[in-house]
Amino acid sequence: MTKLTYRQAAALVGRSPRTIRYWRLRGMPMGWETRDGQNVRVVEKTVLQAWFRQRLRNDPVHQQRLRAQIAREAAAQGQRDTP
Repeated sequence: MTKLTYRQAAALVGRSPRTIRYWRLRGMPMGWETRDGQNVRVVEKTVLQAWFRQRLRNDPVHQQRLRAQIAREAAAQGQRDTP
């Protein structure tokens, strides 16, 4: 299991470390690990990815982008089928 720091987690999902801290306050499970003699907060990669997917599913902007992409693909498919 890969454990990521705030910075590593933020880079993986394309968000800021502040967002990862916010998610922790909202309930994302995180633990502590000692690295180079210091305790740092860490999150498992699978937990982070599941949390991120759930946030995307609930984001209306993301849903609109998905619907627009599907509509573009359907229109392109329709143009290819028509001689």
